[in-house]
Amino acid sequence: MDAVSLQVDPVEGPIDGPTTFRVLGVSPGLPVHLDIATVDANNHHWVSHQDYNIDAEGRLLITDPDRPWWNMSFVDEGVVPVTFAGSDGGLDYRISVHAVEGSSSTTVRRTWGGDLVREDLTGVGWRLRIYLPDTGDDVLAGVIVLPDTTGARPAAPTAALLASHGYVAAVLSYMDDTGLPEQFEEIPVEAIAAGMAAFAGHERVDAHRIAVYSCSVGVSVALSALARTPSLPVRGVIAMSPSHVVLQARCKSGPPPRTSSLTVGGEPLPYMPIRSERLIGQLIKTAVRRVFSTGPTSQALSLRPAYAAGLKNDKDVHDAIIPVERIDAPLLVIAGDDDAAYPSDRMARALIARRKRNTDRLLILPNAGHVLRPPATPTTVDRNYNTVSGGTPAGTAKAQRRMWTEVLDFLETSLKQ
Repeated sequence: MDAVSLQVDPVEGPIDGPTTFRVLGVSPGLPVHLDIATVDANNHHWVSHQDYNIDAEGRLLITDPDRPWWNMSFVDEGVVPVTFAGSDGGLDYRISVHAVEGSSSTTVRRTWGGDLVREDLTGVGWRLRIYLPDTGDDVLAGVIVLPDTTGARPAAPTAALLASHGYVAAVLSYMDDTGLPEQFEEIPVEAIAAGMAAFAGHERVDAHRIAVYSCSVGVSVALSALARTPSLPVRGVIAMSPSHVVLQARCKSGPPPRTSSLTVGGEPLPYMPIRSERLIGQLIKTAVRRVFSTGPTSQALSLRPAYAAGLKNDKDVHDAIIPVERIDAPLLVIAGDDDAAYPSDRMARALIARRKRNTDRLLILPNAGHVLRPPATPTTVDRNYNTVSGGTPAGTAKAQRRMWTEVLDFLETSLKQ
């Protein structure tokens, strides 16, 4: 029998595309062990191990094609596991198979943004990192990505991947970047509107075909800017893990500042308070774990109880409501029903209910957490250093594929000429 040989198709391709694994020199009937390993953009190591049967042509029979990728585990020792960090370029993955007849390995590359042109624009209170398909001088539809409190870097791979699908895409930073506010506190809505207008004025962007892709607290930022700036026409808004109200400010550590996250005309907007006292139990448990643990322990908190308590005050919620009915564009609103960061599923329903438009679409995804990224992103760690996202690994992974399919369909429909 010939030596065992592994073929992976494609050798280089987009992270959201299909992959076929084929093993030659192995007889069907016994499972083949597949290992995938990579180092993410934050230099953390990830590995997955699984067994699959093969068909008569040597192809691995994988029911969930995304599983070898999303099932990767954080394997660094001596550090707290945190969510996978994608790259706005690409990452190399070492693929290995092991069978009774022998083993074989190869390296493949998966990209978020391959042949893209990158540009940076800066204004007062905003920064744009723009990704352009390398298609000469063509004027294209555009997508503005509004990130959450983790900032521009984690959102950059999504923007790059959108650009690889043929859009001019940009991350609009409004905090935690050079020359910008350090935290999510009293962000001027006018700065967001100015950043959006600058993107619309880019020579490669068709100003009449622009959509907004917003995530987490970035949704409240985007919706507040669009609702209060009618001169910013957009063709569609994607609201991922949304809020239908202006939120209280947040800081990187400690209790939230007693002010709004957003301002208009220099004045803080009414906001829904975060009931941070509801987190005391978690804080005590975390402190006890740190004292008695022999290794590093996560300090991430599930913030949902604090936000859910805030939603119980009808007056605060009424005053903080974002007037989304003013936005003359269809909305795609997506949330997981196991969101541990805040009750985005409830907020998503409230947002749709206020709009009362049959052009909007609501998608509540079962067993999914707060952070939903393009498919094949590992989901086995559900937290960063501060916040728990929630969801099950399989539920969030399935939601990511469903979400991404819906997003691409929504953009194609909304931005067609």
